[in-house]
Amino acid sequence: MKYLLLVALAMMTISTTSFARSKNMYADVLVTNISPADDALWKRKETAPPLYPIELARSGLQGCTVLSFDISESGKTKNIEAIQSIPHKNLGKYSRKMLKKWKWIPVTTAGETKTEKRTLRLDFCLGDQSPEQTLQRCQQQTQLACNSN
Repeated sequence: MKYLLLVALAMMTISTTSFARSKNMYADVLVTNISPADDALWKRKETAPPLYPIELARSGLQGCTVLSFDISESGKTKNIEAIQSIPHKNLGKYSRKMLKKWKWIPVTTAGETKTEKRTLRLDFCLGDQSPEQTLQRCQQQTQLACNSN
């Protein structure tokens, strides 16, 4: 009886794993500047959307993170703090790692560069129909509050 139960469990695991591998998943990360909303001193050097962390995609984790950080005079990200991560703190952990790698360039070339305090929101969205459907879902998510209240 135990042997039969073990075989049945193994068959279910194999079929579930095969199904998960054959299913297409699309991922999107949207960046929304919270402050400064206008007149920012720095802009991201890389204009392409950030890549969805593979560990988060594999676990199916979606949600949002609000981050506060400084951009130094040399264009490096410093003092990163995850203010809020919904629904799980891992979003904040991966968001900080992602943000730490970003490079910044001054918006204008006139004058000296200054440190800037920034707050931004990252929305992590997954979908299984198309990249367009995933982007639309993410754009809708940005309209929701990113807090646990």
